Amino acid sequence: MAATREPEAWPDTQRVMPRPSRARRDELNAPSTQIVGDREAYLGQTNSDVGRRISEDQVELFVTGDAAMSLQQEFQRLGPEFIALHDLGLAASLRLLNSMAGPAGARVQQLSIRRQGQGVALAVIPFVEVTLADSSPVRVYSTDVQAEGPVRAHLARVLLAHSRLGVLMVGDLPAHVLTAQVAPLHEAMMQGSWPNRDLLLVPLGNSIGLAAPSAQLGHHTPVAVHVTPHAAKPKHVWTFVGGAWNRLHGMPGGERALPTELSRAVPKPRVPNPEATTEPMPLDMPRRTRTSATATPSSGITPMPVPGASGWEAYAERCALIKGVQACCVFDMHSMAVMASAGESPAPERLARQGAALLASMLDASRALGLGPTQPEAHISTAHHHLLLRPVPGHPGVAMHLVLQAHGSNLTLARMQLERISAPD
Repeated sequence: MAATREPEAWPDTQRVMPRPSRARRDELNAPSTQIVGDREAYLGQTNSDVGRRISEDQVELFVTGDAAMSLQQEFQRLGPEFIALHDLGLAASLRLLNSMAGPAGARVQQLSIRRQGQGVALAVIPFVEVTLADSSPVRVYSTDVQAEGPVRAHLARVLLAHSRLGVLMVGDLPAHVLTAQVAPLHEAMMQGSWPNRDLLLVPLGNSIGLAAPSAQLGHHTPVAVHVTPHAAKPKHVWTFVGGAWNRLHGMPGGERALPTELSRAVPKPRVPNPEATTEPMPLDMPRRTRTSATATPSSGITPMPVPGASGWEAYAERCALIKGVQACCVFDMHSMAVMASAGESPAPERLARQGAALLASMLDASRALGLGPTQPEAHISTAHHHLLLRPVPGHPGVAMHLVLQAHGSNLTLARMQLERISAPD
């Protein structure tokens, strides 16, 4: 063990303040209430990125106008650095995000753009957060947006235009088709409102015909367009993306460097309180003759969900108010015990039993396919019904099984409304 180094000089003399008066001591013991004028400071949200986080994998942005224009204004106001993934001739960007989140046991996050005063999302943008060498997060957005056609195309251009690095993932397309697909991008780049200066073309198919489209994109624009070698797997794509990002920010080992290994790109999510590591109790703890069945809020222990608790019953009743819901059941995935239920048939016990079996089968399939141990979600449609099956956010081991009538219900809208309903603490 190295010896402790002695200080080379005496420390400076420090002034000893007089003991506080009785009035001062009383003020310290009972401080005056202070009003915090900034809501972000009150919530402890110092992140300057777009949207307000409402859960581990959900971020919301409320707007009063057009979704794309409002998002562009947020980018211009905050100036965040991010990476945008765009598909040309294939649908690979979402698969890349899942490949990045899977090894960490995380989930692909969502930025929901909503109209002020309305619950239905105008657009939902998927993304993951990667960690730089200085531990700061950077988002990787996919332009595979859930929105109407024109809104989706406009949002894709906004994401590419304001990204620090734009990535075009190109499928095996004929040259004339690829030229036609990059033409709208080149036109948008020529119009002037395009802060992005670096585009990366990653061929997932044949890369022979990319020379002409890349030259077309960079023609008469300040944007540098680079073409990578063929990428056969998601890990190859991320290696090229991370390498391009690190070149833009100087040395690969700098503070703004990204890990180029796919399995290390996304950090593991924080362990929730119910799954926190346990510690042994001190041996000299005084014996208690009686313990409470439910932990008090001041004990620092998160109580396990209790079947039949009023909070879960209210949660199930709110879920049952979604249009078209026929039956709703909240259950424990391990014991198949019904936590709460609402609605008509099927019986809650049958919903819990079949829901637990379906979740277990999907989890086994996910592990067998190498997709990680994350809890899956599912929706199953029959001729007359829709089944929604999903874990309850923030409550490991608890799931929701929802039955909707196919006639008169909107499955997408029901899923969005379900995400808006908060589970009990």
